[in-house]
This record gives sequence, C-alpha cells and structure tokens, in this order.
Amino acid sequence: MNDDQSISQSLPALERQVFEVVKRLGSASVADVAQELTGDERTRAYTTVMTVLSRLFQKGYLLRQRDGKAFLYEARDADDIAEDLASKVAREAISRFGDLALSGFVQTLTPEQRALLSQLLQDGAGASTEAAEDE
Repeated sequence: MNDDQSISQSLPALERQVFEVVKRLGSASVADVAQELTGDERTRAYTTVMTVLSRLFQKGYLLRQRDGKAFLYEARDADDIAEDLASKVAREAISRFGDLALSGFVQTLTPEQRALLSQLLQDGAGASTEAAEDE
C-alpha cells in the first residue's frame, strides 16, 4: 500500500538516514549503524546513533530485541508503520473533537472506503463478541 520511501520522508534527515541504514542491513546494532554512517561527510558519535535508534523505536519505526547487553534493531514494514501513525492521528482527532471527528472522517470516504470500513467494523464487532462469549 505505502512504500518505505514515503514513510521515511516524514522523518527528520538524520532519523531518515539511520532508518534507511537499518532497513538496508536488515538487522543492526548501534555499532553496525555507526559504522555504516562513517562514510558520510560527517562522522556521527556512537551515542548520537544510539539516541536516534531509540527515538525511531519509540516512534514505532523500528523493532528491537536484546542481544546480550545491546539491542539489535530491525525496520518495521511500511504498512505497519503507516497503520500505527494513522491510528495515532485518528485517536488524537477523536480525543480532541469527539463525534465531529468521526462524522467528518466518514463524509470524506469513497464508496469503496465505506465498504471497507463497514467490513472492518463487522470483523471487529465479531471479534469483540467472540471475546465476550469466551469469558
């Protein structure tokens, strides 16, 4: 749906650069990313790279897992990132504007999008009903 390039374009330059390195490497430690960035016109401090990787993890762009005392980072799928970002924006709009946000959103939908929304609501309602029956 979304390509990785458009997802990373929303990031500040250094975060975008670090994200692209992690994506290219597949799985990377802070040292791996710092090493990749040494060919850049400006050498980045290890602690700077560590901070940027941590921010990207907190923003939901990266996954991480412990590897001894360090972390290994992996880029998330562009569609997963886009879904999380869209969910955050929707929650903020609903929190701020309530039902008006929902009404305004629905008015902008194409017929195809309305059908998809209807299906998603049915699927979600079915999952909620099943969970309630299991209790």
